[in-house]
Amino acid sequence: MKSILSKPAVRLVAGQALLLPCSSAMAHGFAQRYDLPVPLWLYLSGAGATVLLSFVLIALFMRSGRSTRKSDPSESAPPTFRLNLLRVPLLRLLAARPLRLVMQWSAAGLFLLVLATGWWGVQQPFENLAPTTVWVIGWVGLAYLSGLVGDLWRLINPWNSLYLAMRWLLQRSRPRTPSALYLPYPDRLGCWPGVLLFVLFGWLELVWPHSDQPASIANALLGYSLLCWLGMALFGREVWLQRGEVFSLFFGLLARFSPTELRQNNPALCASCCTPECRAGGCVNCSSCYRRADAGSRQLNLRPPVVGLLATVPVSASLGCFVLLMLAMVTFDGFMATPLWADLVQWVLYAELARPLLLALQPFFDSTLTLISSLGMALFCLLFIGAYLLFCLLMRRAAGAGAAGPPVSALAGYFVLTLIPIALAYHLSHYLSYLLIVGQYMIPLLSDPFGYGWDLFGTGHYFVDIGIINARTVWITSVTVIVIGHICSIYLAHRMAQRVFSTASQVLRSQIPMLGLMIGYTMISLWILAQPVVE
Repeated sequence: MKSILSKPAVRLVAGQALLLPCSSAMAHGFAQRYDLPVPLWLYLSGAGATVLLSFVLIALFMRSGRSTRKSDPSESAPPTFRLNLLRVPLLRLLAARPLRLVMQWSAAGLFLLVLATGWWGVQQPFENLAPTTVWVIGWVGLAYLSGLVGDLWRLINPWNSLYLAMRWLLQRSRPRTPSALYLPYPDRLGCWPGVLLFVLFGWLELVWPHSDQPASIANALLGYSLLCWLGMALFGREVWLQRGEVFSLFFGLLARFSPTELRQNNPALCASCCTPECRAGGCVNCSSCYRRADAGSRQLNLRPPVVGLLATVPVSASLGCFVLLMLAMVTFDGFMATPLWADLVQWVLYAELARPLLLALQPFFDSTLTLISSLGMALFCLLFIGAYLLFCLLMRRAAGAGAAGPPVSALAGYFVLTLIPIALAYHLSHYLSYLLIVGQYMIPLLSDPFGYGWDLFGTGHYFVDIGIINARTVWITSVTVIVIGHICSIYLAHRMAQRVFSTASQVLRSQIPMLGLMIGYTMISLWILAQPVVE
């Protein structure tokens, strides 16, 4: 099996490898192929059987935990071990304001440097800082840190830091000018602005033919920056960060899996928070409440992983849609590199049935391939949302809750966060070799960010080592991570069912459809990873 490196920013690496053997890397894999040690059917069925066995064991060990549902699930949340790291003097020093400011403005400075290199640097992806910083460090690396460490993005978000700087300058120059209009944000709008922007970002990442061009990346970042700052100016900074800022939503959802959390213990602050979940008693990683809390109420807690994904109230339809799109996007990224996708594209190109649609939409796209990829991405997203809602319906019917049970919309809101471990696992397995190999380009680029031939820190002549990880290690890691992610989701779903349903039999029956969903998606994910890369 070849490892999958499917970011558009690295599509020219293969050609570069032919010219520079010492620093070679390949666009989607290693120079060698790793053949599966077992037949494909046994490999997939074995992974599915592992997930099934995990379900049986979880049901047996948790059967004594009869339904803990009372009037609503938030009342029955069992206590969870937490250790406040701010009680440790050294860690309290690390969380002090001076260090936070250094991190914030370092990230903001890097963001401005990416814009500058994108516009005025050499327009070659691997000689310019912008593509590697955005696609490798920003998109992949920060996702790893968010899921495995904590929500670092809330601290270093450059759009937040630069907006605060612009607001400070405006208040100094014109003290009577309001920094924001603070228009009332419609509750029914939810996180739909963030959902739409995430779809756009996914299209830019997976389909857009100019996504590896530094100037195009800089222009896209500028456009998003203006939109982000406009949202902050209209509705308030905290509101837009919670509802419309794509990366705060994405990294924040992954951080719910992590072993750390921000929390404050003043309920009065939550009552006026802009986040519905916080008002309902789920004040975790809420920067608005944390910022307004006094020093004695603030906590930086160490907690067991995954417990942050147990919803206290059903998440909104918009946030649930965002979670499902996270799964759909990363799965479609892998699917686009399989022979099946290549065959489908070939079929659509010559199918008489598809020709009228292609001719009608062709003027809006650069090429027919871009159009087909766009349609494929849209179909993938709709299939994921439809499949999840179908399984929620099956879950309700299997539980036999009747009219007294929660509706399908509530079940969808309660259980959608239990899919986050799968999204994180597939992100980890899908981009592992991409991060380790292509991420090495940051070493010479830090010395020569514009591609002008500088060597500021003595690393300008660093050669990328493609042997840093081999295909066998990637394969073993990918299988292990994906299976563990699905097991975590099964555990979370069972815990959530104990909160939602009234009896132990309903809990068990409700999880049978979810088990089918987990097994099916496990096998699909591993099948994608087992395919030879053709992109």
